[in-house]
Amino acid sequence: MAGHDRFSPELFLDQMAGFREQIGLSEHDLLAYGRVNPWDPGESFTMTVLGLKLARQTNGVSRLNGEVARGQWHQLYPDRSLDEVPIGYVTNGIHLPTWAVPKARAFVHRHLGDLSKMGDDPAFWQGMEKVSDEALWQYRNELRHDLIEFVESYGGRQSLRQTIKLDPDALTIGFARRFATYKRAPLLFYDLERAIRLFSQTGRPIQVIYAGKAHPADEGGKRFIQQIHELSRNAAFEGKLVFLENYNMEIGRRLVSGCDVWLNNPRRPMEASGTSGQKIAVHGGLNVSILDGWWPEGYNGENGWAIGYDASATYKDPHEQDAEDAAFLYDVLENQVIPTFYERDERGIPTGWVSRMRNAMMTLTHEFSAARMVRQYVEQIYGAEMTTPATR
Repeated sequence: MAGHDRFSPELFLDQMAGFREQIGLSEHDLLAYGRVNPWDPGESFTMTVLGLKLARQTNGVSRLNGEVARGQWHQLYPDRSLDEVPIGYVTNGIHLPTWAVPKARAFVHRHLGDLSKMGDDPAFWQGMEKVSDEALWQYRNELRHDLIEFVESYGGRQSLRQTIKLDPDALTIGFARRFATYKRAPLLFYDLERAIRLFSQTGRPIQVIYAGKAHPADEGGKRFIQQIHELSRNAAFEGKLVFLENYNMEIGRRLVSGCDVWLNNPRRPMEASGTSGQKIAVHGGLNVSILDGWWPEGYNGENGWAIGYDASATYKDPHEQDAEDAAFLYDVLENQVIPTFYERDERGIPTGWVSRMRNAMMTLTHEFSAARMVRQYVEQIYGAEMTTPATR
């Protein structure tokens, strides 16, 4: 609820005085459009309430976000059950041709066809069944090697002039997004001793690349960036933990293409949708994520990993939630992700990992594309009758 803009009645009326006089509304009637209880003189003017009252259709940006929003604004519809609150959902998607790097577009074109024309067609992606393990694993290795080369070069141009030396064959985890505190960027280091053990496994190296920016007024987010940078200077993580400055689309595209794992660990259910993890599937990357935002719709047990087992769990104490989620994260990395990456057959191919890559490319690319999203907005929101909440 803290994410909804609210304004004091005094400020709102002062700034909107000319508009109010122009349309001929009383102060009470104008304020009523942004109030849950129009007769409460102390209630703020809330932009979301204004939108809910004036819109023909309303929707969240994932199934879970729709559920959360219906609970948040149930009080606006006291004569309806929770399920009847008129807030539906259309889950966000990403524009595949924009986020697929040239090597990804070439790979898809060689094995399946034109990504720009068929990328949102489930049948198009079923062709991944015929792509060999060797071809998929070579693809993944090439993209990871390209990323490592970029990161090492970029590190020398950063303001702190870091000398970065990473392992091009190590399991590479990425985390790049806004450093809002609810996204919990440093959760991987919640238990520092356990994190050190995780990074110190003989013969099974891992490395993590971070990037992102905090809002200038977000002191907590800026502290998270400082914490990650300081950890990268810790001897236990030297050469295994990197923070890239000046996050932008180029860095984002490099990371979503080259990382083997995309880490997403927000404090559930505060992630409305998220889209960064949707960008890795076309590159053969795998999500390791809290069951929040879009991931409860995407995760099928074979196309990535979930952090935790109960998608409906709620917590009153954020510290309790952080401790439990960190324990889940360590468990899934230690017992599933890392072993699956390093268990190789006689050809040197991690067949279990490649199987998950193939599954992710077949199930996530089309389902979380912008083409599917736009089509659903046209069919279910813009062209729908104002009845019950729109569903996918």
